[in-house]
Amino acid sequence: MRHPSPRLAAGFSNVGHFLFHYFAAMYFTIVLAIERDWNDPYSVLMELWVPASLLIGLAALPAGRLADRWSSPGMLIVMFLGMGVATFACGFVDGHAGLMIFLAGLGLFGAIYHPVGIPWVIKTSEGKVGMRLAVNGIFGGLGAAAAAMLSGWLIEGLGWRGAFILPGAVCTVIGFAMLYCLQTGRIAEGARSAPGRTGKGSSAGNLKAVALMLIPMFMLGLIYNTVQNAMPKLFEERMIDLLSGQIGLVGTAVGVVYAIGAAMQLVGGYLADRYPLKRIYVLLWVLQAPLLYILAEHAGIPLGIAAVGLAMAGTAILPAENMMLSRFAPADHQGVIFGVKFVVSFGAAPLGIYMLTQVRDATGDFTLLLLTYAAASLFVVLVAMMLPRSRDYAEDTLQAAAAE
Repeated sequence: MRHPSPRLAAGFSNVGHFLFHYFAAMYFTIVLAIERDWNDPYSVLMELWVPASLLIGLAALPAGRLADRWSSPGMLIVMFLGMGVATFACGFVDGHAGLMIFLAGLGLFGAIYHPVGIPWVIKTSEGKVGMRLAVNGIFGGLGAAAAAMLSGWLIEGLGWRGAFILPGAVCTVIGFAMLYCLQTGRIAEGARSAPGRTGKGSSAGNLKAVALMLIPMFMLGLIYNTVQNAMPKLFEERMIDLLSGQIGLVGTAVGVVYAIGAAMQLVGGYLADRYPLKRIYVLLWVLQAPLLYILAEHAGIPLGIAAVGLAMAGTAILPAENMMLSRFAPADHQGVIFGVKFVVSFGAAPLGIYMLTQVRDATGDFTLLLLTYAAASLFVVLVAMMLPRSRDYAEDTLQAAAAE
Protein backbone atom coordinates (compact mmCIF):
# COMPACT_ATOMS: atom_id res chain seq x y z
CA MET A 1 0.00 0.00 0.00
CA ARG A 2 1.28 3.45 -0.92
CA HIS A 3 1.14 6.59 1.19
CA PRO A 4 -2.00 8.55 0.19
CA SER A 5 -1.27 11.55 -2.02
CA PRO A 6 -3.10 14.83 -1.23
CA ARG A 7 -2.28 16.04 -4.74
CA LEU A 8 -3.88 12.99 -6.32
CA ALA A 9 -6.94 13.45 -4.12
CA ALA A 10 -7.14 17.11 -5.13
CA GLY A 11 -6.73 16.07 -8.76
CA PHE A 12 -9.70 13.70 -8.67
CA SER A 13 -11.80 16.27 -6.83
CA ASN A 14 -10.88 18.98 -9.33
CA VAL A 15 -11.68 16.71 -12.28
CA GLY A 16 -14.95 15.79 -10.59
CA HIS A 17 -15.87 19.47 -10.22
CA PHE A 18 -14.99 20.08 -13.87
CA LEU A 19 -17.05 17.13 -15.09
CA PHE A 20 -20.05 17.94 -12.91
CA HIS A 21 -20.35 21.43 -14.35
CA TYR A 22 -19.57 20.13 -17.84
CA PHE A 23 -22.36 17.56 -17.69
CA ALA A 24 -24.76 19.99 -15.99
CA ALA A 25 -24.35 22.49 -18.85
CA MET A 26 -23.70 20.44 -22.00
CA TYR A 27 -27.37 19.66 -22.68
CA PHE A 28 -28.12 23.34 -23.29
CA THR A 29 -25.91 23.22 -26.38
CA ILE A 30 -26.71 19.65 -27.42
CA VAL A 31 -30.43 20.45 -27.34
CA LEU A 32 -29.95 22.80 -30.29
CA ALA A 33 -28.90 19.84 -32.44
CA ILE A 34 -31.63 17.55 -31.07
CA GLU A 35 -34.16 20.27 -31.89
CA ARG A 36 -33.11 20.13 -35.54
CA ASP A 37 -32.83 16.33 -35.68
CA TRP A 38 -36.12 15.47 -33.97
CA ASN A 39 -37.97 18.56 -35.23
CA ASP A 40 -39.32 19.19 -31.72
CA PRO A 41 -39.93 22.59 -30.10
CA TYR A 42 -37.04 23.94 -28.04
CA SER A 43 -39.26 24.46 -24.99
CA VAL A 44 -40.44 20.83 -25.05
CA LEU A 45 -36.88 19.50 -25.19
CA MET A 46 -35.74 21.84 -22.42
CA GLU A 47 -38.45 20.46 -20.13
CA LEU A 48 -36.74 17.05 -20.34
CA TRP A 49 -33.94 18.51 -18.19
CA VAL A 50 -36.29 19.50 -15.33
CA PRO A 51 -36.13 16.16 -13.42
CA ALA A 52 -32.32 16.22 -13.65
CA SER A 53 -32.12 19.75 -12.30
CA LEU A 54 -34.50 18.84 -9.47
CA LEU A 55 -32.37 15.87 -8.47
CA ILE A 56 -29.15 17.92 -8.52
CA GLY A 57 -30.65 20.00 -5.73
CA LEU A 58 -32.76 17.51 -3.80
CA ALA A 59 -30.19 14.70 -3.67
CA ALA A 60 -27.37 16.90 -2.32
CA LEU A 61 -28.13 16.49 1.40
CA PRO A 62 -28.65 12.69 1.25
CA ALA A 63 -25.39 12.39 -0.70
CA GLY A 64 -23.55 14.34 1.97
CA ARG A 65 -24.93 12.17 4.76
CA LEU A 66 -23.96 9.00 2.90
CA ALA A 67 -20.42 10.33 2.54
CA ASP A 68 -20.26 11.06 6.29
CA ARG A 69 -21.52 7.60 7.16
CA TRP A 70 -19.57 5.66 4.52
CA SER A 71 -16.77 7.18 2.43
CA SER A 72 -16.14 10.44 0.59
CA PRO A 73 -13.86 8.95 -2.11
CA GLY A 74 -16.25 6.01 -2.40
CA MET A 75 -19.14 8.37 -3.09
CA LEU A 76 -17.08 10.25 -5.69
CA ILE A 77 -16.36 6.95 -7.45
CA VAL A 78 -20.11 6.30 -7.51
CA MET A 79 -20.54 9.79 -8.98
CA PHE A 80 -18.01 9.26 -11.77
CA LEU A 81 -19.41 5.85 -12.72
CA GLY A 82 -23.05 6.90 -12.44
CA MET A 83 -22.67 10.16 -14.37
CA GLY A 84 -20.56 8.43 -17.00
CA VAL A 85 -22.97 5.56 -17.66
CA ALA A 86 -26.05 7.83 -17.65
CA THR A 87 -24.45 10.29 -20.08
CA PHE A 88 -23.18 7.48 -22.32
CA ALA A 89 -26.71 6.05 -22.44
CA CYS A 90 -28.17 9.42 -23.50
CA GLY A 91 -26.39 8.96 -26.81
CA PHE A 92 -28.48 5.89 -27.68
CA VAL A 93 -32.03 7.06 -26.90
CA ASP A 94 -34.68 7.57 -29.56
CA GLY A 95 -37.44 9.38 -27.67
CA HIS A 96 -38.34 11.86 -24.98
CA ALA A 97 -38.92 9.33 -22.18
CA GLY A 98 -35.55 7.64 -22.52
CA LEU A 99 -33.67 10.93 -22.76
CA MET A 100 -35.45 12.32 -19.70
CA ILE A 101 -34.71 9.18 -17.65
CA PHE A 102 -31.00 9.13 -18.41
CA LEU A 103 -30.68 12.90 -17.94
CA ALA A 104 -32.33 12.39 -14.55
CA GLY A 105 -29.71 9.74 -13.77
CA LEU A 106 -27.02 12.25 -14.67
CA GLY A 107 -28.59 14.74 -12.23
CA LEU A 108 -28.94 12.16 -9.46
CA PHE A 109 -25.29 11.10 -9.55
CA GLY A 110 -24.09 14.65 -10.24
CA ALA A 111 -25.74 15.77 -7.00
CA ILE A 112 -23.02 13.89 -5.12
CA TYR A 113 -20.23 16.29 -6.03
CA HIS A 114 -20.71 19.50 -4.03
CA PRO A 115 -21.61 18.09 -0.59
CA VAL A 116 -18.88 15.43 -0.93
CA GLY A 117 -16.10 16.73 -3.17
CA ILE A 118 -15.63 20.16 -1.57
CA PRO A 119 -15.30 18.82 2.02
CA TRP A 120 -12.97 16.08 0.72
CA VAL A 121 -10.64 18.76 -0.67
CA ILE A 122 -10.50 20.27 2.82
CA LYS A 123 -9.99 16.92 4.58
CA THR A 124 -7.15 15.83 2.29
CA SER A 125 -5.33 19.17 2.08
CA GLU A 126 -2.03 19.68 3.87
CA GLY A 127 -1.95 23.44 4.37
CA LYS A 128 -3.13 26.15 1.98
CA VAL A 129 -6.72 24.98 2.19
CA GLY A 130 -8.01 28.25 0.78
CA MET A 131 -5.84 28.00 -2.32
CA ARG A 132 -6.90 24.39 -2.90
CA LEU A 133 -10.53 25.49 -2.74
CA ALA A 134 -9.87 28.42 -5.08
CA VAL A 135 -8.26 26.14 -7.67
CA ASN A 136 -11.12 23.69 -7.27
CA GLY A 137 -13.58 26.49 -7.96
CA ILE A 138 -11.69 27.42 -11.12
CA PHE A 139 -12.06 23.84 -12.39
CA GLY A 140 -15.82 24.03 -11.86
CA GLY A 141 -16.04 27.26 -13.82
CA LEU A 142 -13.93 25.85 -16.62
CA GLY A 143 -16.24 22.84 -16.79
CA ALA A 144 -19.21 25.12 -17.45
CA ALA A 145 -17.17 26.98 -20.07
CA ALA A 146 -15.97 23.81 -21.79
CA ALA A 147 -19.47 22.33 -21.90
CA ALA A 148 -20.73 24.71 -24.54
CA MET A 149 -17.46 24.86 -26.48
CA LEU A 150 -16.60 21.15 -26.61
CA SER A 151 -20.21 20.06 -27.06
CA GLY A 152 -20.53 22.39 -30.03
CA TRP A 153 -17.46 20.98 -31.74
CA LEU A 154 -18.33 17.37 -30.85
CA ILE A 155 -21.72 17.91 -32.46
CA GLU A 156 -20.04 19.26 -35.59
CA GLY A 157 -17.70 16.25 -35.76
CA LEU A 158 -19.63 13.34 -34.25
CA GLY A 159 -23.25 14.47 -34.09
CA TRP A 160 -25.26 15.09 -30.94
CA ARG A 161 -25.12 11.42 -29.94
CA GLY A 162 -21.33 11.50 -29.98
CA ALA A 163 -21.44 14.63 -27.80
CA PHE A 164 -23.04 12.44 -25.12
CA ILE A 165 -21.17 9.17 -25.71
CA LEU A 166 -17.56 10.38 -25.70
CA PRO A 167 -17.69 12.44 -22.45
CA GLY A 168 -19.70 9.66 -20.80
CA ALA A 169 -17.03 7.10 -21.68
CA VAL A 170 -14.24 9.35 -20.39
CA CYS A 171 -16.07 9.93 -17.09
CA THR A 172 -16.58 6.19 -16.60
CA VAL A 173 -12.88 5.47 -17.18
CA ILE A 174 -11.97 8.13 -14.59
CA GLY A 175 -14.29 6.41 -12.12
CA PHE A 176 -12.48 3.09 -12.54
CA ALA A 177 -9.11 4.86 -12.27
CA MET A 178 -10.18 6.43 -8.97
CA LEU A 179 -11.41 3.05 -7.72
CA TYR A 180 -7.98 1.58 -8.49
CA CYS A 181 -6.24 4.42 -6.64
CA LEU A 182 -8.48 3.96 -3.60
CA GLN A 183 -7.91 0.20 -3.48
CA THR A 184 -4.13 0.60 -3.78
CA GLY A 185 -3.90 3.30 -1.10
CA ARG A 186 -2.95 6.14 -3.43
CA ILE A 187 -5.93 8.12 -2.11
CA ALA A 188 -7.70 7.87 1.24
CA GLU A 189 -10.62 9.24 3.22
CA GLY A 190 -8.59 12.04 4.77
CA ALA A 191 -8.93 13.63 8.20
CA ARG A 192 -12.38 13.25 9.72
CA SER A 193 -12.34 16.86 10.87
CA ALA A 194 -11.20 19.90 8.98
CA PRO A 195 -9.19 22.81 10.39
CA GLY A 196 -11.38 24.97 12.58
CA ARG A 197 -12.67 28.41 11.89
CA THR A 198 -12.17 31.41 14.14
CA GLY A 199 -15.38 33.29 13.47
CA LYS A 200 -18.34 33.27 15.79
CA GLY A 201 -21.65 31.96 14.70
CA SER A 202 -23.86 30.37 17.32
CA SER A 203 -26.12 33.28 18.16
CA ALA A 204 -29.70 33.70 16.98
CA GLY A 205 -28.68 36.92 15.27
CA ASN A 206 -26.22 35.03 13.09
CA LEU A 207 -28.85 32.43 12.25
CA LYS A 208 -31.19 35.22 11.21
CA ALA A 209 -28.46 36.47 8.89
CA VAL A 210 -28.11 32.98 7.43
CA ALA A 211 -31.86 32.93 6.80
CA LEU A 212 -31.68 36.37 5.17
CA MET A 213 -28.85 35.20 2.91
CA LEU A 214 -31.09 32.47 1.52
CA ILE A 215 -32.79 35.13 -0.63
CA PRO A 216 -29.71 36.33 -2.55
CA MET A 217 -28.31 32.78 -2.71
CA PHE A 218 -31.55 31.55 -4.27
CA MET A 219 -31.69 34.45 -6.74
CA LEU A 220 -28.03 34.00 -7.71
CA GLY A 221 -28.72 30.33 -8.43
CA LEU A 222 -31.88 31.21 -10.36
CA ILE A 223 -30.16 33.84 -12.51
CA TYR A 224 -27.06 31.71 -13.11
CA ASN A 225 -28.99 28.60 -14.13
CA THR A 226 -31.52 30.44 -16.29
CA VAL A 227 -28.91 32.47 -18.15
CA GLN A 228 -26.71 29.38 -18.58
CA ASN A 229 -29.66 27.50 -20.06
CA ALA A 230 -30.71 30.35 -22.34
CA MET A 231 -27.33 31.65 -23.49
CA PRO A 232 -26.72 29.19 -26.37
CA LYS A 233 -30.17 30.00 -27.79
CA LEU A 234 -29.66 33.74 -27.21
CA PHE A 235 -26.34 33.64 -29.06
CA GLU A 236 -27.79 31.51 -31.86
CA GLU A 237 -30.65 33.98 -32.45
CA ARG A 238 -29.20 37.38 -31.56
CA MET A 239 -25.62 37.01 -32.77
CA ILE A 240 -26.51 35.56 -36.15
CA ASP A 241 -24.33 38.11 -38.00
CA LEU A 242 -21.27 37.13 -35.94
CA LEU A 243 -21.81 33.39 -35.45
CA SER A 244 -23.91 32.50 -38.52
CA GLY A 245 -26.07 30.21 -36.39
CA GLN A 246 -23.37 27.49 -36.41
CA ILE A 247 -23.61 25.37 -33.27
CA GLY A 248 -19.83 25.00 -33.07
CA LEU A 249 -19.31 28.76 -33.09
CA VAL A 250 -22.21 29.32 -30.69
CA GLY A 251 -20.72 26.78 -28.27
CA THR A 252 -17.29 28.37 -28.54
CA ALA A 253 -18.68 31.84 -27.83
CA VAL A 254 -20.58 30.61 -24.77
CA GLY A 255 -17.47 28.73 -23.62
CA VAL A 256 -15.36 31.89 -23.83
CA VAL A 257 -17.94 33.74 -21.71
CA TYR A 258 -17.77 31.17 -18.91
CA ALA A 259 -13.99 30.75 -19.15
CA ILE A 260 -13.60 34.47 -18.47
CA GLY A 261 -16.10 34.17 -15.65
CA ALA A 262 -14.19 31.24 -14.12
CA ALA A 263 -11.01 33.31 -13.91
CA MET A 264 -12.86 35.82 -11.74
CA GLN A 265 -12.85 33.31 -8.86
CA LEU A 266 -9.30 34.40 -8.03
CA VAL A 267 -10.13 38.09 -8.42
CA GLY A 268 -13.17 37.70 -6.20
CA GLY A 269 -11.06 35.91 -3.59
CA TYR A 270 -8.43 38.66 -3.72
CA LEU A 271 -11.09 41.32 -3.11
CA ALA A 272 -12.72 39.31 -0.32
CA ASP A 273 -9.37 38.95 1.46
CA ARG A 274 -8.78 42.71 1.48
CA TYR A 275 -12.06 44.63 1.58
CA PRO A 276 -15.28 44.55 3.62
CA LEU A 277 -17.28 41.53 2.54
CA LYS A 278 -20.70 43.16 2.70
CA ARG A 279 -19.54 46.06 0.53
CA ILE A 280 -18.22 43.67 -2.14
CA TYR A 281 -21.41 41.62 -1.99
CA VAL A 282 -23.72 44.62 -2.40
CA LEU A 283 -21.68 46.22 -5.20
CA LEU A 284 -21.55 43.03 -7.24
CA TRP A 285 -25.31 42.63 -6.87
CA VAL A 286 -25.79 46.22 -8.05
CA LEU A 287 -24.03 45.29 -11.31
CA GLN A 288 -26.48 42.48 -12.06
CA ALA A 289 -29.50 44.68 -12.93
CA PRO A 290 -28.00 46.75 -15.79
CA LEU A 291 -26.25 43.69 -17.22
CA LEU A 292 -29.50 41.70 -17.25
CA TYR A 293 -31.27 44.65 -18.88
CA ILE A 294 -28.70 44.78 -21.69
CA LEU A 295 -28.93 41.01 -22.10
CA ALA A 296 -32.71 41.32 -22.44
CA GLU A 297 -32.86 44.23 -24.88
CA HIS A 298 -29.77 44.08 -27.07
CA ALA A 299 -28.15 41.85 -29.69
CA GLY A 300 -24.73 41.43 -31.29
CA ILE A 301 -21.64 42.79 -29.53
CA PRO A 302 -23.55 44.53 -26.66
CA LEU A 303 -25.20 41.18 -25.90
CA GLY A 304 -21.81 39.47 -25.79
CA ILE A 305 -20.32 42.13 -23.52
CA ALA A 306 -23.28 41.91 -21.14
CA ALA A 307 -23.00 38.11 -21.05
CA VAL A 308 -19.31 38.32 -20.14
CA GLY A 309 -20.02 40.96 -17.49
CA LEU A 310 -22.79 38.90 -15.93
CA ALA A 311 -20.59 35.79 -15.82
CA MET A 312 -17.78 37.80 -14.20
CA ALA A 313 -20.01 39.43 -11.57
CA GLY A 314 -21.82 36.18 -10.77
CA THR A 315 -18.54 34.35 -10.21
CA ALA A 316 -16.61 37.09 -8.42
CA ILE A 317 -19.38 37.36 -5.81
CA LEU A 318 -18.98 33.76 -4.62
CA PRO A 319 -15.90 34.12 -2.34
CA ALA A 320 -17.50 37.01 -0.43
CA GLU A 321 -20.78 35.10 -0.20
CA ASN A 322 -19.11 31.95 1.13
CA MET A 323 -16.99 33.85 3.64
CA MET A 324 -20.02 35.76 4.94
CA LEU A 325 -22.04 32.57 5.22
CA SER A 326 -19.19 30.86 7.07
CA ARG A 327 -19.02 33.70 9.60
CA PHE A 328 -22.77 33.81 10.17
CA ALA A 329 -23.17 30.01 10.49
CA PRO A 330 -22.71 28.18 13.82
CA ALA A 331 -19.22 26.70 14.00
CA ASP A 332 -20.55 23.18 14.55
CA HIS A 333 -23.06 23.36 11.70
CA GLN A 334 -20.88 24.59 8.84
CA GLY A 335 -21.47 21.50 6.71
CA VAL A 336 -25.23 21.60 7.19
CA ILE A 337 -25.44 25.31 6.37
CA PHE A 338 -23.35 24.92 3.23
CA GLY A 339 -25.40 21.87 2.28
CA VAL A 340 -28.52 24.02 2.55
CA LYS A 341 -26.83 26.60 0.31
CA PHE A 342 -26.26 24.01 -2.41
CA VAL A 343 -29.83 22.75 -2.14
CA VAL A 344 -31.16 26.31 -2.41
CA SER A 345 -28.91 27.40 -5.27
CA PHE A 346 -29.23 24.22 -7.33
CA GLY A 347 -32.89 23.88 -6.36
CA ALA A 348 -33.54 27.15 -8.17
CA ALA A 349 -32.65 25.52 -11.49
CA PRO A 350 -35.96 23.68 -12.10
CA LEU A 351 -37.91 26.88 -11.47
CA GLY A 352 -35.60 28.70 -13.87
CA ILE A 353 -36.15 26.12 -16.60
CA TYR A 354 -39.92 26.17 -16.05
CA MET A 355 -40.03 29.97 -16.28
CA LEU A 356 -37.71 29.89 -19.28
CA THR A 357 -39.92 27.51 -21.25
CA GLN A 358 -43.19 29.18 -20.24
CA VAL A 359 -42.02 32.68 -21.14
CA ARG A 360 -40.51 31.41 -24.37
CA ASP A 361 -43.79 29.73 -25.37
CA ALA A 362 -45.84 32.80 -24.45
CA THR A 363 -43.64 35.53 -25.96
CA GLY A 364 -41.29 33.83 -28.40
CA ASP A 365 -38.10 35.00 -26.65
CA PHE A 366 -36.47 35.53 -23.24
CA THR A 367 -36.82 39.32 -22.95
CA LEU A 368 -39.62 39.45 -20.37
CA LEU A 369 -37.92 36.89 -18.12
CA LEU A 370 -34.56 38.69 -18.18
CA LEU A 371 -36.23 42.03 -17.43
CA THR A 372 -38.02 40.40 -14.49
CA TYR A 373 -34.69 39.15 -13.19
CA ALA A 374 -33.21 42.64 -13.57
CA ALA A 375 -35.97 44.05 -11.37
CA ALA A 376 -35.61 41.19 -8.87
CA SER A 377 -31.87 41.83 -8.59
CA LEU A 378 -32.62 45.37 -7.39
CA PHE A 379 -34.75 43.86 -4.62
CA VAL A 380 -31.85 41.57 -3.72
CA VAL A 381 -29.61 44.63 -3.38
CA LEU A 382 -31.97 45.91 -0.67
CA VAL A 383 -31.87 42.53 1.07
CA ALA A 384 -28.07 42.44 0.93
CA MET A 385 -27.91 45.91 2.47
CA MET A 386 -29.92 44.57 5.43
CA LEU A 387 -27.29 41.94 6.24
CA PRO A 388 -25.26 42.58 9.38
CA ARG A 389 -21.59 43.25 8.92
CA SER A 390 -19.34 40.26 9.18
CA ARG A 391 -15.78 41.13 10.17
CA ASP A 392 -14.64 43.78 7.76
CA TYR A 393 -11.50 42.01 6.64
CA ALA A 394 -10.97 38.35 5.93
CA GLU A 395 -9.35 36.20 8.60
CA ASP A 396 -10.53 32.71 7.79
CA THR A 397 -9.44 30.67 4.81
CA LEU A 398 -11.46 27.52 5.37
CA GLN A 399 -14.44 28.79 3.42
CA ALA A 400 -12.63 31.64 1.66
CA ALA A 401 -12.72 30.29 -1.85
CA ALA A 402 -15.83 29.82 -3.94
CA ALA A 403 -17.16 26.31 -3.56
CA GLU A 404 -18.90 26.26 -6.90
